[in-house]
Amino acid sequence: MDWPRTPVERIPAKRFKPPFCPKRHCRSHRDHDFRWVRDGYYRRKCDRRTIPRFRCRICNGRFSLQTFSTTYYLKRPDLLSKVAACLVACGAARQVARTLGCSHTTVVHQANRIGRHALLLHADSLETMKAIEEPLVLDHMETFEYCQEMQLGVATVVGSRTGLVLALDPVPHRSGGEMTPGRAKRLHALVERHGPLPAGSYRRSTERVLARLLPKAESGSRLHLIADGKPSYRKAAQPHIDSGRLRLDTYLNPPRRRKHEPNSRSAVARDRAMFPVDVLHKLIRHSNANHKRETIAHGRRANAVMLRLYVLAAWVNYIKDQSVRTPRDRTPGMAAGLIDRFLDWKQLLGRRLFPWRRKLSGMDRKLYSMAMITPAVGNNRRHDLINAF
Repeated sequence: MDWPRTPVERIPAKRFKPPFCPKRHCRSHRDHDFRWVRDGYYRRKCDRRTIPRFRCRICNGRFSLQTFSTTYYLKRPDLLSKVAACLVACGAARQVARTLGCSHTTVVHQANRIGRHALLLHADSLETMKAIEEPLVLDHMETFEYCQEMQLGVATVVGSRTGLVLALDPVPHRSGGEMTPGRAKRLHALVERHGPLPAGSYRRSTERVLARLLPKAESGSRLHLIADGKPSYRKAAQPHIDSGRLRLDTYLNPPRRRKHEPNSRSAVARDRAMFPVDVLHKLIRHSNANHKRETIAHGRRANAVMLRLYVLAAWVNYIKDQSVRTPRDRTPGMAAGLIDRFLDWKQLLGRRLFPWRRKLSGMDRKLYSMAMITPAVGNNRRHDLINAF
């Protein structure tokens, strides 16, 4: 993945050349037949910087250097990289706002923008990757949206050797297990108001993940997937196993042992096989405020929860070392051959990514458009994202 060393905003105005037309309806938005002319300039209000304007000679649309920056239309562009760093440092919106001296709505809006950028970056990485050359570990992290009765599973796929986060997929599902009478009553009220969730949620989520990753298997070889003993994984994978495209190794979750008792052999084997994804889940709960145990900063909408997770995935893949305890001087993205150096947030947010120039899955396009609905939220206002599109 060819990622520029210099952010767009740091390029001198006279040296900047627009790479394509940013208007998605223009034919030069996707192909290389692009002709442009300079069309004046304006002074940005926040810092009085001179921003050059351009005009596309194909569609006659006007745009500026700022159109290609992730800080387009922001009144506080200086906060974007700081908000990103705070999000993966277990900062909640109001905490971050107090630290940076801004309103919490500014933090929320910028966090959503960073999340959409991270989602497109993840899609770019998957498209750039030539082939997956390592076993993949799959598991669902359990969390919730709005309240604890509205369970949300997030399918996470991690490379077993590199630790690269390769897929995230949300799946609202039915609550199971024992619960207090109070929780059972609240769950019953939610089901009566919004209807029950359909069965087979985990299977459909796994099918979506496999549809994205199977085309990336090495030519002439099977994709190797490691998972626990959840029956939904076997059901989703069986057609691909029968066709010879997938190998699935499952490790059953062993029964809980008593304190101070040694682990069984099956438990040790399961822990070793599932270690990469288990570590990621622990890191998510350690670094994201809305996944802490007994937190008041829990996610209210699944869409926002997922965008925050994409921010953390970008941090894990391109900024953080593979191991904190034993540093290896490389990120998972470097180990997978996607980048050749450590990146920081200013570099990662240095160039705007456009959704219509990328192949997004149905779920990713839904998340980018902020179209994933949480029924229990009274005002589920959709974001038009006029400027983002």
